Amino acid sequence: MNRQRRIIRKPTERMTYIRVSGKNFSLTTRAGRNPRAQVPARAIKEATMAFKGFDLTGKVAAITGSTSGIGLEIARGLAQSGAKIVVSSNDKDDTLGAVDRLKAEGFDVKGVTCDITKLSDAEGFFESATSAFGKVDILSLQAAGPAPQGSTADVTTDDIDRLFSEVRNNVVLVRKFLPSMAERKYGSIILMSSISSLRANPVLGAYGAGKAALTSFIRSIAAEWGAHNIRANAIAPAMVRTGFSKALWNDPQTESRIAARAPLNRIAEPLDLAGLAILLASPAGEYITGQAILVDGGRTIL
Repeated sequence: MNRQRRIIRKPTERMTYIRVSGKNFSLTTRAGRNPRAQVPARAIKEATMAFKGFDLTGKVAAITGSTSGIGLEIARGLAQSGAKIVVSSNDKDDTLGAVDRLKAEGFDVKGVTCDITKLSDAEGFFESATSAFGKVDILSLQAAGPAPQGSTADVTTDDIDRLFSEVRNNVVLVRKFLPSMAERKYGSIILMSSISSLRANPVLGAYGAGKAALTSFIRSIAAEWGAHNIRANAIAPAMVRTGFSKALWNDPQTESRIAARAPLNRIAEPLDLAGLAILLASPAGEYITGQAILVDGGRTIL
């Protein structure tokens, strides 16, 4: 008859739980000895063989529009991957709140106030963001004003002026970072675009035109600065559950109708975009540049 073996530990031994390279180990350790030194060598080798392509340790990321929604999830994801982060928004209190929240989660983070609708703020963002940690390796741009809605015939001249002044300000902002990135031979620029930049929308024509202009600019940056190991890409999502689109998803019937257009049968959540941003920022994505990558739940394949 099989009897269950009973493990008896000596009084000088205790059960210890330790973590090595992201893996937990439980083992019986002897008093007076370093528990980590008693982890089996094979277990340590297996733990340290994990893929390091998404590791951003030693990198600094500056993220505009990052106190809520997509920008906040991207900032958190980059921090979870090891980067120091600079968050920003046009509201000082929102910025400080995001800094406190992310610091409470254990991340190395600082905040900068930047209103992308103001040219002076766009021009000054480089100095403010760089002074936080001494450099910026990853620049992620989310900030944008409200999208003009309606047919292109109905959009006002003021709407068009505001929209393309934001395009100009983003271009000015990006250009400031390029020389220092080139000097260090590392840079990743990630622009938040939209499915509307690639696919016509009867009520977002002007908004799509602005996003298409920025996507074209990103491709030019990729072509001109690739020799300096600077990559530039755009993320083009369909509708995401943020305050920007709340008027649509806040109505269950409207949300259901929009979700049904995609094979995954739902709209995107901000977290759905963070993984792609981490890829584009990290060594794992070092051969991806000049792309506008759709995150649409498969909507455009139908």
